[in-house]
Amino acid sequence: MRTSPWPAPTGSPVGTWGWYRASDGRWYRTDTSPAPGWALGPDGRWEKSLGEAWRTSRWGLGDAWWGLLAYVAASLLLGLALIASVAVTGGDIDDLEPGPYALSVLVIGNVAAFLGIPWLATRRKGLRSLRDDFGLWWRPVDLAIGLGFGIVGLVGAAIAGGLVDAAFGADEATSNIPVDSLGEPAEIIAFAIAVALVTPLIEELFFRGLIYRSLLKRGGSTVAAIGWTTFVFVVPHLTAADSLASAVSLTASIAVLGLSFQLACHVTQRRLGAPIVAHVVVNGAAVLALALG
Repeated sequence: MRTSPWPAPTGSPVGTWGWYRASDGRWYRTDTSPAPGWALGPDGRWEKSLGEAWRTSRWGLGDAWWGLLAYVAASLLLGLALIASVAVTGGDIDDLEPGPYALSVLVIGNVAAFLGIPWLATRRKGLRSLRDDFGLWWRPVDLAIGLGFGIVGLVGAAIAGGLVDAAFGADEATSNIPVDSLGEPAEIIAFAIAVALVTPLIEELFFRGLIYRSLLKRGGSTVAAIGWTTFVFVVPHLTAADSLASAVSLTASIAVLGLSFQLACHVTQRRLGAPIVAHVVVNGAAVLALALG
């Protein structure tokens, strides 16, 4: 039997191999990491290693559910605020339509859910770093990869949504952004910042960062994790659907976009740089189309 390089732990036989003394002064078996971010070396000692350290963090799908609940709460609060504003101004509730400013406020409100929950998770249960826990970083090559996946996603979503719209005989393409046009420059700037810049960052951090990695931590296959993450990504984007045809069209197009973002994350070793760029390309194209329209 190999002898331990450390003093024998209290209560165990002298010469026992496979124990280590952690920073708290206690002895632990080597099948349990002393802390997130440590890996067992070939010599039996624990070494600092952040490569797959996120798998040892204590956050998981429970935190993702809290994020989704916070998202729903933010959406309901905005809806109630819009209804209250119509009541105060004496408008017609049947004509209530969320404008660019209202949607921008909703996006900022969702920061609490899609950014706040991962931030709390890494601070309380993880490595105290959005990069180390959820892959929020990028390399120069991610710009080109993200641009490519963004363009492919746009083309694929247009084809998928167009086929569904044609099958249902829809007069115009279905969009998940319930705004018909953008007018004054202030509207365009506010909307562009909220939808084309803030939304890609916080959604990728939440869906491809927290949810995707939480599914992988449960031991499922990569294909299953990609599929479930794409499904969860689709659901919140169906709020703009007002008919069966629009719901099916949005499901098809958003699923294609979500899959393209997911693959951009997968091929870059789960970094979020490429999917964020791809998401910016897609949302930026939508804002540009509205502005020109």
